[in-house]
Amino acid sequence: MNFKALAAATAVAMAAFAFSGPVHAEEEAMIPGEFSANVGIVTDYRFRGITQTDNEPAIQGGFDWSHDNGFYLGTWASNVNFGNAHIEMDFYGGYAGSIDNFSYDLGLIYYWYPGASARNDFDFVEAALGLGYDFERFSTSLGFNYSPENFGNSGDALFIEGGVAVPLPYEFELGGTVGYQFIDDEATFGVPDYLTWSLGLSRSYWGFDFALDYVDTDESSCGDGCGATVIFSVSRSF
Repeated sequence: MNFKALAAATAVAMAAFAFSGPVHAEEEAMIPGEFSANVGIVTDYRFRGITQTDNEPAIQGGFDWSHDNGFYLGTWASNVNFGNAHIEMDFYGGYAGSIDNFSYDLGLIYYWYPGASARNDFDFVEAALGLGYDFERFSTSLGFNYSPENFGNSGDALFIEGGVAVPLPYEFELGGTVGYQFIDDEATFGVPDYLTWSLGLSRSYWGFDFALDYVDTDESSCGDGCGATVIFSVSRSF
């Protein structure tokens, strides 16, 4: 593991933890809306089925602000390990709401890899649309993420993902997703269009969120980096 990246990610996680203290309360009193923070660790950071940490663990954390009117802003960070990129920082904002059991979320996401060589052109922007419906016995989701210039200058890209979550006895939840990544310039991106899926079991306990997920893709050109794996994660929100 890259220890500089791990140290930076740990600093983000510690900042997220500190954010939940007295400073957090003071900021809430001065600015309308609600502030929150999150911190977690995963045994492998997979983004749309492909490892971002060379199958190594990641420490992650972020900060969020939301208003009753539906608008929100946030930032999130994780250590990564590819090329000369060792940290990923995401900045996002949008509008979310619900009508009865139907929910929607429209936003923008900027993915930034500080320290990475400019010639790699890793940084990119996505427009995201999320839709959901709660059937009470289970809930469904459908998401669309579009980038006019994807990671590594690989042209426009579209990711579509559907998901289902089913509450189980003893406060467990079973969830599954299926997604497809379309990429304009497959040679530059490094892999062709591919299918990814996951199946996971999660539960909250003692204020922590625990999850065990099976993740896989139909792509084999990146070896273990896009092959089947089981990921354990634990996180906490404040």
